Amino acid sequence: MGWYKDINAILEQEPETWLAYLYGQQLENMPHLTRIKPKARGLVLRICRYFLFLMRHFALGQPPMLKAKADFLVFSGTSNQMSSLEGTASILKKKGKRVVEIGHGRLLLRGEQRGRYISFAFSVLDIAKSLVLLVRNGPSLYKELQNKHPAMVQSYFDNFCSVYTYLVYFDRVLKQTKPDYVITSNDHNPPNRSLLAVAHYLGIKTVYLQHASVSNLFPALRVDYAFLDGQFSLDTYRECEQNQPPTKRKVPTPIVLLSGQKKHLRRGDSRAATAIGIALNALDDATVAIQFVKELADAGQKIRVRWHPGQPEQDIRQYQKALKGLPHVQLSNPKTEQVSEFMMNIRWLVAGNSSIHLEAALAGVTPIYYELTSPDNPDYYGYVLHGLAKRTSSAAEIVELVEAGYGAAGPDVEAVRHYSATYLTEWDGREEELVGEYLLRDLACREDIFGGFNY
Repeated sequence: MGWYKDINAILEQEPETWLAYLYGQQLENMPHLTRIKPKARGLVLRICRYFLFLMRHFALGQPPMLKAKADFLVFSGTSNQMSSLEGTASILKKKGKRVVEIGHGRLLLRGEQRGRYISFAFSVLDIAKSLVLLVRNGPSLYKELQNKHPAMVQSYFDNFCSVYTYLVYFDRVLKQTKPDYVITSNDHNPPNRSLLAVAHYLGIKTVYLQHASVSNLFPALRVDYAFLDGQFSLDTYRECEQNQPPTKRKVPTPIVLLSGQKKHLRRGDSRAATAIGIALNALDDATVAIQFVKELADAGQKIRVRWHPGQPEQDIRQYQKALKGLPHVQLSNPKTEQVSEFMMNIRWLVAGNSSIHLEAALAGVTPIYYELTSPDNPDYYGYVLHGLAKRTSSAAEIVELVEAGYGAAGPDVEAVRHYSATYLTEWDGREEELVGEYLLRDLACREDIFGGFNY
């Protein structure tokens, strides 16, 4: 039972409440997580959801690529993570390196993706091992969570249980593929944190490519190499140093490179567009959002509405029913229209607490900050504070700004560069090359060629 000893050794360093980080450490600092009342509440129903999770990701056979040595293993848990990693993975492949890319099955919809990625899937043995861990560790985990906050059990117990399966899966995959590096673009979700924990335990180098703006609620940055977007991210992560378990972990302190935003965002001439883009958050009240869109449209503005990729299906149906066919209003479905295409057709971007403000600025679109509903943490990413986006308080104020030609010269260069260091530099649009070349040189001779610095 060598695997059992290994997994429990990892859990001693990085317990379940730290691997399921947001639920285990930041629940009280993120009030929407406790306000949400899922339909399946209570210990029994959450365990049922865990079993459903196991069945959804079960597969009889395992791909041959997972049985051979890899130079790099890349894991994407969401479409945003995937878009931040694809460019670098492609560069590494072009240089002849063996790259194994793993993605959640729900993301692999297009033929190109299905051919490129290995679907994240559990074997029979993975599930059996997971259940052993659940039986052995589950009772003490339940007591700990119940004492910390009842919602951890009532609403999120399956998220903590999933850690056992992620650890078992990545323990098997990393031992089979023996990669020199694992690469991920998230450090706070259970699968990503489990991958990093296993890699650290096995002595495999870890690489983090930031995929979205960060806040001081994030975990302490602990990887070998961290490719952060800009100075804001570095300053913010330095505020997160206390966000780590009290255990003596064998984890590296990162070498950091400010390498800019890694997503592919085409930059057009936003002055040729006349529409206002509205990016809706999954937490926005649909009725309020619809009324806001109608106010702007009634004022004669052309509107393009884009909901969040994780928007509840009932909200999407409500938006489509209320807004489809309205004069001056177009809908942008994130499942069928890439964010770059959305940005190419707007001149201003209106959103609340969302990292899409930065994506807009990088695409040459002028960001405007507007809160549809009062958030728990206003200006969560500091976009207003640092001059990236302008705060507004009403639809009328937004119309006034637009009609006055606000943002005619585009986003403020220094404000954007504070968040994405490569903006309008020689590496602008080539960030994946920067990351890829760094990793290739490190793999070849362990030499820092781009000025990365110790954290």
